[in-house]
Amino acid sequence: MTESGRAKGPRWRRARAGLAVTGAAAMLAALAAAGWYAVARGTESMAELSRTAEVDAASGRAKAAAERRVEEVVGTLPGDSRRFGAAAADHCVRHVPFEGEPAGPLSCQWRLERYLVFDGDLRTVGEQWLTALGDNDRWIGERMPFAPDFAATSERYEYRDPRTHDRLVVTLVREPDELRLLDDKTRFEAFETYERERQAFTGRKAAERALAEGRRVARVSLVSAYHAQDGRNPLEPVAW
Repeated sequence: MTESGRAKGPRWRRARAGLAVTGAAAMLAALAAAGWYAVARGTESMAELSRTAEVDAASGRAKAAAERRVEEVVGTLPGDSRRFGAAAADHCVRHVPFEGEPAGPLSCQWRLERYLVFDGDLRTVGEQWLTALGDNDRWIGERMPFAPDFAATSERYEYRDPRTHDRLVVTLVREPDELRLLDDKTRFEAFETYERERQAFTGRKAAERALAEGRRVARVSLVSAYHAQDGRNPLEPVAW
C-alpha cells in the first residue's frame, strides 16, 4: 500500500465515526421530537420530576381552578346538606419500570374532597344529586354500587366532565361500620407516587356523631389532572 494509501485509512475511519455519531444524534433528536423520552425519563427521580418550576406553577393554577369547581359542585346539590370537613392531595405518579423497560412518563393531579351531613334515603338522595349534576350536560354520571360483601348499605356515584376530563366521585354512608369508606385513600397500583401536598380529613368524630344522630354523611371527591410529562392533551386523571 502506498504512503498516501496508509494515510487515507485513519482519516476514512474517523470520517465514518463522525458520520455515525452525527446520525445517532439526529436519530435521538427525531425521537425526542416525536415524544420519545424513555432513556432520559428513567434516570430522573420522582422528586426531581415532581418539583420542577413548571410543575409547581401548573399545580398552583390547577388547585385554584379545582377549588372553584368543587365548590360549584357542592353548591349545586339539592337538599339541606351541611359541610363538616375538607381534604386535599396533590400527587405525581408514573408507571414503575417493568421487565427492563424504563419508568413511564410523569402525570400529576389534584384530589379535592368535601364532606357533608344530610338527611334522607341514600338512594333517593343519590339519584337527586345525579339529576342535578347532569343538568346542562355538565357531568355525565351513573351509580357505581359497592360489592355487597364490601359495603352493603353505602352508595357510590361516579361522574366525568367531557369538557375538562375531571372526575367526580360521590360516596354516601349511613352505617358507622362503613365510615372507613370516607378514609379510603386513592391507590395507584403499578405506579410510583410522589406526594407534593396533603391536607388530611379531620372530621371523623363529627361523622360519627352525625350517624349516631340518625343522619347520613357524604364525601364529594373531585380529581383533576394538570400535568403530563409526555405532553398528552387533554389530560386524564390516572385514578380517582
